[in-house]
Amino acid sequence: MSKKKLSNDEVSYFCEQLSLIINAGIPLSEGAEMIADNAGGGHAAEVAHSLSKSITDNKALYEAMEISGAFPPYAVNMVKIGTLSGRLDDVLKGLSEYYDQMAERLRMIRSAVLHPIILIAMMAVVMIVLIVQVIPMFSDIFGQFNSTVSEAVRSSVNYAYAMGTIILIVLSVILIVSAVIALLSRIPAVRRGLSSFASVFFLTSKTAKVFSQAKFANAMSMMVSSGIEASTALENTKLLITDKSMTKRIEQCHDKVIEGEPFADALNDAKLLPPIYARSLKMSYQSGSFDEAWKKISTRCSDEADITSENLVAFIEPVLIAVMAVMIGAILLTVMLPMMDIMTSLG
Repeated sequence: MSKKKLSNDEVSYFCEQLSLIINAGIPLSEGAEMIADNAGGGHAAEVAHSLSKSITDNKALYEAMEISGAFPPYAVNMVKIGTLSGRLDDVLKGLSEYYDQMAERLRMIRSAVLHPIILIAMMAVVMIVLIVQVIPMFSDIFGQFNSTVSEAVRSSVNYAYAMGTIILIVLSVILIVSAVIALLSRIPAVRRGLSSFASVFFLTSKTAKVFSQAKFANAMSMMVSSGIEASTALENTKLLITDKSMTKRIEQCHDKVIEGEPFADALNDAKLLPPIYARSLKMSYQSGSFDEAWKKISTRCSDEADITSENLVAFIEPVLIAVMAVMIGAILLTVMLPMMDIMTSLG
């Protein structure tokens, strides 16, 4: 069986279908074959066949998922907890919603990154046109004047050509590095490394924190709604978070809960979420609406992450457009100002 991982959308689909199969009273081995038939071939069908075979061999669903090598460790662990607690259906529903949200958020992040890359590529194309067509054209025009005038403006043309070439090289390096990072990010270890770097880099640390908090809140909401106790839920969230500072806070919170400190107080002391959410959880725990409070917190954190992505795109695009306009204008002025001086002197 290939060890290729399923995408977030595919994991969400599998969990949703498996939940429906359980509700319909269909044996999981038969249900997995039904999923394979509907998958229309490809990797998803291979995974479904693998699940069916393992379940037929008297393996539990979480064991079959682990054997396939296609599911994230978090999903496997959650299905194991759901199986042992007798709430597999609830866990599968929660996982389907969770990975659906993760897929949507990943699309927003990719959009936030892709738009600037496209603008940089456009800037590179414009620079190529300037260097190959526009600047040589000005050089030819200046060459038609007498030698004194030609020599006077030659340095300006050469400067514009050199500046355009340097800018093009810088843009090309950015595009190449971005392409290499995009390819390497398909490797889980590299992806975790990039995520850890983003969490400490001063330009991205706040954004990374918002996304980590949304991921944490989504996972906690799903697990609490599935009947998993808070300490176990905290332990499982560490499988999701790649932000080292966030992981340390989760460990601190978990240790305090184990020592007997109220969950909301431990959450606040560890600074996992803003204080207002900790107070909300404390009140909800007293009123018996703990899971509802987590759902609201999860929704708010997800909204904050979505707004952050939108603001990131809204900020980066106009900045890059302005930078592109300044660079192009500077190059054109470098070669046009001498021509204006010549035309003035001729007049």
